[in-house]
Amino acid sequence: MLNNREKFTVVTFPNTSTALAMEAACNAQGMPGRIIPVPDRINAGCGFAWLAAEEDRIKLENFLEVKGLVFDCVYTLELDTF
Repeated sequence: MLNNREKFTVVTFPNTSTALAMEAACNAQGMPGRIIPVPDRINAGCGFAWLAAEEDRIKLENFLEVKGLVFDCVYTLELDTF
């Protein structure tokens, strides 16, 4: 099976509670993305991250600010897809 690489927006969190708060807020508001394990190349305080399409980065950054959600960092990463 061939792997393709695509760019994604990845949001990291300081702990599991803040990751789950992001998931709940995004699900309630219909925001794009899903919870994933933190990619190996990122060092984060929590083992979970939010993954969304690269083009959703600004939308997610605005959402984080407006909702006052706690997070560590927002990355654009090239990741393997299957």
